[in-house]
Amino acid sequence: MYPVNYKRTFYVAGMMLCVACGNSKKQQQQAAMMGKMKPTVVAVEVTPASYTVAEKFPATLVAHDVVSLRPDVTGYLEAIRVPDGSSVTKGQSLYDIDRSRYSAAYGQVAASQEQAEADLAQKTRDYERYKSLLEHDAISKQTVDQANTAMLTAKANLTAAKAAVAKAGTDVSHAVVKAPVSGKIGIAQIKVGDIVNAGQTLINTIVNEHPMFADMDIPQARLPEFQRMQKGQGDHKFYIQFGDGTRYGEEGKIQAINNIVDPQTGTVRVRLVFQNSDGMLKSGMSIVAVMQYGTPDTQLAIPAKAIIQNLSETSVYTLSKDNVVTARDIIPGPVTDTMLLVTNGLNAGDRIVVEGLQRVKPGDTVNIAGPGTAPGAAPGAGKH
Repeated sequence: MYPVNYKRTFYVAGMMLCVACGNSKKQQQQAAMMGKMKPTVVAVEVTPASYTVAEKFPATLVAHDVVSLRPDVTGYLEAIRVPDGSSVTKGQSLYDIDRSRYSAAYGQVAASQEQAEADLAQKTRDYERYKSLLEHDAISKQTVDQANTAMLTAKANLTAAKAAVAKAGTDVSHAVVKAPVSGKIGIAQIKVGDIVNAGQTLINTIVNEHPMFADMDIPQARLPEFQRMQKGQGDHKFYIQFGDGTRYGEEGKIQAINNIVDPQTGTVRVRLVFQNSDGMLKSGMSIVAVMQYGTPDTQLAIPAKAIIQNLSETSVYTLSKDNVVTARDIIPGPVTDTMLLVTNGLNAGDRIVVEGLQRVKPGDTVNIAGPGTAPGAAPGAGKH
């Protein structure tokens, strides 16, 4: 009987051992399957480096001088002395307005001045003679006083006559429209024979395009930064970029920063100045002002595709040492190539998710694909 019982015992024990082994193997398979079910992402490690940044601002070109030529007298246009589009110098005669009426008026007031001068001379002689007679008691003091009053009146009349002559002379002079500044003249708005009205008719425009200004608006939060640049701090360089992507050859600098903030936009106007020796820049052009500078070698940056934008907040997904996803807010800076500079929110050595963002959420444990860096997005892309 005993041998038979031992055999049964061994058989049962063997069966139980097989079941236990089977359960352990099944659990391992389930664990492996669960591991395979974790989302897989690509991550990069944040490493400090130096970058060349090219920030772009919409801007408008403004000429150094833009002067509208309007006549100071009324009359018909008698002659055009310069062709449209030519370069003119300050004081150069440009247009002639009929001056016949002004010349006649000048002759009339000039004659009046001569009469006033003669009258003053006579009144002065009378006064001097009466004053001499008064010293010998040969005339009354009242007569001398009246002669003095007449002399003073004659002096006043002469002053008024001289003023009238000066005004008439100005009218005659202003019948010739001269260039108030040097620059390039545009296309005339009138032709010979047209009537021009004083202070109203636009004859032409003179533009002085050397140098040329570029006006752009910056956020008010960056005002201290640009004020430091204006003082020469930093290695910032400014360029003009045209619509086709090409850059103007000459480098610019900050000319002025406006003294008020636009309450509607919260921006401050900054004026750059560029030499325009070749005349390629034209007033009114819409361009892009490019501000180029280098960052210190401690600058942190991440691939731009790693950012998560929600309304006004910017964040990224970071990974713990156990590959657990956490959302972290960051303060973004400018973009250089495909890298986004980070002002605050990340530390060197942090790992961030750059691919697979749509498959994970905070709190998920993930698998990391590859050696921990994304192909074509290795840390340091866009560095010096």
